[in-house]
Amino acid sequence: MERKKANEIKPGDKIVIEEQVCLVKKVEVSKIAKHGKSKVRIEAENSKGEVKVVIRPSDFEVEVQ
Repeated sequence: MERKKANEIKPGDKIVIEEQVCLVKKVEVSKIAKHGKSKVRIEAENSKGEVKVVIRPSDFEVEVQ
């Protein structure tokens, strides 16, 4: 599997969340926070239609398919 930094994820990418492959629907990047790193909010849908939302630091590595 390939890995990308969270800030490189785009809508339409397929990523792994909680051991499930999910299709990314929306990505929001916040400004740099008080701890010195921007955060990325990723909204994705799994094969059952359930929406998963994760918030990670922008340099966090995410598994991509």
